Amino acid sequence: MNVMELTGTYTYRSFLDLPDPVDDFNKLRFAQATLRLAAEPDGAVNGELILSDPGEEPLIIMDMAGRVSASSRLSFTLSGRGRPPIADFHYEYDGMVLRRWETGVDQRMVLAGTVLRAEPHGSAPAGRTASFLAVRGDGA
Repeated sequence: MNVMELTGTYTYRSFLDLPDPVDDFNKLRFAQATLRLAAEPDGAVNGELILSDPGEEPLIIMDMAGRVSASSRLSFTLSGRGRPPIADFHYEYDGMVLRRWETGVDQRMVLAGTVLRAEPHGSAPAGRTASFLAVRGDGA
């Protein structure tokens, strides 16, 4: 895969890593957002993670910067830093592009990985981790 293929707009969803079954899937929800990424030929990646309610103005935005590398699968690391009013937000991301099945039907590019709250903000302590999936949208 070419590193430039990471460029696109994704629906981002992160989940708390709770080991037991839950009666309400929303109990696993950590965040849902729009993730926009632009990869450069040298492997640099920049973008935005935009958290908002559907159809509403963005509530908060984090600027994303990192690197992508091409191996058997694309893998990437990103650092997200909040813009005011959430300038104290700092999260780290480590992920990869999931396999595209040769016989898959309607399969989309999916990013998967883990996220770490690197610095505390408000009453949220540093160190919280979650898993994420990001599904690339149409025209991305």
